[in-house]
Amino acid sequence: MSLRAVLDTNVIVSGLGWRGAPAAVLDAALHGQVTLVTSPPLLAELRRVLSYPKLARVIEGGGKLADLVEASSVVVLPSRAFAVVGDESDNRVLEAAVEGAADYIVSGDEDLLGLGSFQGIAVHTPVTSWLA
Repeated sequence: MSLRAVLDTNVIVSGLGWRGAPAAVLDAALHGQVTLVTSPPLLAELRRVLSYPKLARVIEGGGKLADLVEASSVVVLPSRAFAVVGDESDNRVLEAAVEGAADYIVSGDEDLLGLGSFQGIAVHTPVTSWLA
């Protein structure tokens, strides 16, 4: 059974644009070492962020890259809404992780990392993820 992980948008964007731990996590996920789990709201956020002019100068073809992430992921439709942390987009991460039976959430977001885990799902930075 493959590990399942939700990658927060900040990890995906960092992994696409720069080297380091986020790139290693994204590369491992895209090469099948872990099953990516996402949701329509998370994909919409990824597409929106990749279209920011500042990022579009660094990361070319953001729409196609978002399509690749989508095609490489299990896309779930969360059946429950959470209001656990203050940032609504972070709650969407939790929803996708629970619906997709994820083993990990990988994020650089302090609110999510502060949880440590959520409903049995470990929350890690790229440095402390399954690759560590």
